[in-house]
Amino acid sequence: MIGETSHQRILFALLCCCCVCVPFLLVTFPPITDLPQHVAQVSLFQDAVSNPDSPYRIQWMTPYSLVYAVLGLSRGIIGPELAGSLGMVILAFMWIGMVHWLSAKRARPSQGAVLVTVLFFSHILYWGFYQFILGWIVFLGWVLLTQTQRAKLVQEFFLFFIGGILLYMAHVLWFFIALGWLVVGDVLFRRQWKTIFVRLAAALPVCVCVLVWYPSLAAYGFGSKTLWVSSPLQRFSFTWLVDSALGGLKGSMEYVVVGVILVWIVLILFQYRRDIRRRLDVELLVLGAGFFVMGFVLPDKHTNTIQFAQRWIPPAVCLIVLSLPPLRLKKWIGQFAAAVVVVGFMLTTSLSWLMFESSGYSGLRECLQKLPENPRVIGLSYIQRSPYVKGKPFIQGFAYSQVYKGGTLNFSFADFGPSLVVYRKKRQLSWTSGLEWFPETAKLNDFAHFDYALINGSDELHARLADIDLLKTVTIEGRWRLYKTSVE
Repeated sequence: MIGETSHQRILFALLCCCCVCVPFLLVTFPPITDLPQHVAQVSLFQDAVSNPDSPYRIQWMTPYSLVYAVLGLSRGIIGPELAGSLGMVILAFMWIGMVHWLSAKRARPSQGAVLVTVLFFSHILYWGFYQFILGWIVFLGWVLLTQTQRAKLVQEFFLFFIGGILLYMAHVLWFFIALGWLVVGDVLFRRQWKTIFVRLAAALPVCVCVLVWYPSLAAYGFGSKTLWVSSPLQRFSFTWLVDSALGGLKGSMEYVVVGVILVWIVLILFQYRRDIRRRLDVELLVLGAGFFVMGFVLPDKHTNTIQFAQRWIPPAVCLIVLSLPPLRLKKWIGQFAAAVVVVGFMLTTSLSWLMFESSGYSGLRECLQKLPENPRVIGLSYIQRSPYVKGKPFIQGFAYSQVYKGGTLNFSFADFGPSLVVYRKKRQLSWTSGLEWFPETAKLNDFAHFDYALINGSDELHARLADIDLLKTVTIEGRWRLYKTSVE
């Protein structure tokens, strides 16, 4: 059913928005790895602006800054503690709104837009790739922008210039993807050569911004080895597909959801087997297939960008589902079936998040309450994995101390070259580096550089730490406990 009214589409979008809110409303510390570091960037931004003696500086040209406008707004509305969650909910609303808008503008069925709501809760969310999520949202706007040719070339130039700036400020990878799609999409589907030239000319100043920005990133030492962790054979497995399309929750639910999406696609292809080419949105299908190819051929890590290949699979699945005609069922049964999948997935997610917080972040709230203002904190998470979610959700948990109380950390995104706020002078660490990833490498003299230690570990570990003369126990319950160092 494609002949849907705008009111019906808006209703479906609002229902999806209500569903994605639920997990965020139930917890204080969602299982989003980089969440506290992103929120701490807003605090550091305020410090850099208000304090001329601040050790921080703002990188106005960094191509990852737009999301902090969302986080800054969230902080102003609800305060620092819940700013990250509210910011993610705002992005979820924008994500859903843009998907449904694209579906409407391309005359695609709303049931597909409803079904792909689950893809917001992919590994991209759980790792906390705020900028990448926002870049995807802006990119969908770019796709819509390329759909219409304007009579006035000046208007065409202005709109694509603004679109290019927004993509650059959201995430530089999405700017390059948009530039590639501008060429491929216009050449394959529109072939208006004068328009292509104007659109590319509009993107040229943004390319200059990239050329100006990149040397500063290299000078900050940002880089890593390019790694292929998963073999080509592994990438053809169902498990890899599930972990790449979703990859957030442990258990069987994600396998069920991805299985439903695959069955959904196969059923539609079977139902329309005689005229499928006429029923498909070929442009969206080609774009989605391109993302799938990227997911299969790109490395797992490149220039400190983890999940480099897998992050393209959720957009690929989203676009492929949107490109399909409606599933042939009785009136509204297709939308109802898609809604059942979304609601079931959100309920499972909500329950998993509740159990994750109650066990994985036990004691953290008390630790944060005991901290003074502006402490120097070393954070060590000896427990990095959870029985409820995938990835390493705890490795940046200690950064909540900077969100709640300010101060400095053994590792901050201010040490991270592409960040909006970085140290004026790159820190020369006098303690072991990489402790957020490898806490077991910590040495006893590392604690001497800090006022407090915020540590996530087992009862046995905390019992051993309590016997160390250098550390004075401040809190005594929960997995997260606070220690005062005896070095002044």
